[in-house]
Amino acid sequence: MRPPRLLPLLLLGCTPDEGPHGPDTDEPDTGISDGYGVVSDCAVSASGGFDDFYDDSRALLVHGDDEREAEWAALILDYYAPYMGDFELRAYAELSEEDRLLNLFIMGSPVSNPLLTELNGSLPVWFGEGEFVFGGYRYQEPGHGLALIHPSPFTEGRWITLYAGNSFGGSYSTFTIGTGAHDYETVRGRGTVQQEGDLCRDGESWGFYGAWDEDSRAEWDAWVESQWSIASENHVFFYEPVGEASEDMDWLPSWQEERYQDILNTLQVEALEYPIHTYLYPDNDTKGEITGSSGNAHANYPNFEVHEVYGDGTFAIGAHEDVHVVAWHRWGEAGSALLGEGLAVAVDGDWWGIPLTDWMITFRDEGTLPPLEDLIDDFWSFDDTVTYPVAGHFVDFLLDGWGVDSVRAAYLRSDLDQAFKDELGMSVAELEEAWLATVE
Repeated sequence: MRPPRLLPLLLLGCTPDEGPHGPDTDEPDTGISDGYGVVSDCAVSASGGFDDFYDDSRALLVHGDDEREAEWAALILDYYAPYMGDFELRAYAELSEEDRLLNLFIMGSPVSNPLLTELNGSLPVWFGEGEFVFGGYRYQEPGHGLALIHPSPFTEGRWITLYAGNSFGGSYSTFTIGTGAHDYETVRGRGTVQQEGDLCRDGESWGFYGAWDEDSRAEWDAWVESQWSIASENHVFFYEPVGEASEDMDWLPSWQEERYQDILNTLQVEALEYPIHTYLYPDNDTKGEITGSSGNAHANYPNFEVHEVYGDGTFAIGAHEDVHVVAWHRWGEAGSALLGEGLAVAVDGDWWGIPLTDWMITFRDEGTLPPLEDLIDDFWSFDDTVTYPVAGHFVDFLLDGWGVDSVRAAYLRSDLDQAFKDELGMSVAELEEAWLATVE
């Protein structure tokens, strides 16, 4: 039984007349040319997909030694186990020579999982420090990732699948897109496909064949190239040369840095290692055309970036989307929409410029305040003009009453009923009663 090609999923490869070439001494800085693994023609027909991996026998899921990666690998194992005959978890540090002879499902980044760099020279991808080269491109952003299938170089008749990236976020992002129908997919953070297609399977080492590639990078790269940019301490802002964002760049970066400091203070965490790339769009239509999402704002948190409308009457800046980025990297994955979105609103302190308590009083008096149990069970079934300020007020109540450590522990849990009992010592009903008593 093969896994459905939904989220999260797997991919699997057409071949060159000769294998991927080794390091190019003409480029001493990187040791590898952008054309690594690329072939100019292919003598076989396209025949891609990950099915070969699942048609075979026992497999190991090999993860790196990072604690967060190990936890994520355990979740991935649970997801794929029903579709595998014999699927086991193995940390790189525990991988034996005999293990290498099995089918290997490899995830992580070169920093945490050295098996990826061990494979350099055997696959049509080359992993370096903070980058990988594939399909004629050099992928250098933290959220860049690659899902790929290839015959195992360790033994004949076995397979390797990669779900790898430049960081944990890059590897994670390969599980946020549909994979398995082609030999490879590259991604730029959460849900953002860059390349997909099939490899040339003409030999022991397969190669990247451009004629079978669907490339979505060019449009995005061209748009970014057309933007102006300005850097502050923890951000890089991209905006059109003419427009409302351009007119406000004399104050906007410093203002956003203040919001960033609010986030660090509320979450009690250190600043991120990478600046948040903030892309500002003049209107919702432009944002939708470029990103595929026409909403006012969204965060691509594995790649340290946010996308916000700034103009045409909508100014979606502030702490909210930055909170999603910082919290994901410093706290972890939100286990619920209620606490995930609530935290982002709570740090901003208001909603549409109106204090959160004022929203709560309005909804209570109108009789439109959703029960806490319903917000836990089905947050997205309600109008977000209601759920967002209500969630923000609720999380602010939790922070005031129990502190950041207890809120963080609950934030990471998917079962909020149990989390509230364990971390706050109250049932949902008791918590709701205490929360609503504060609305005056």
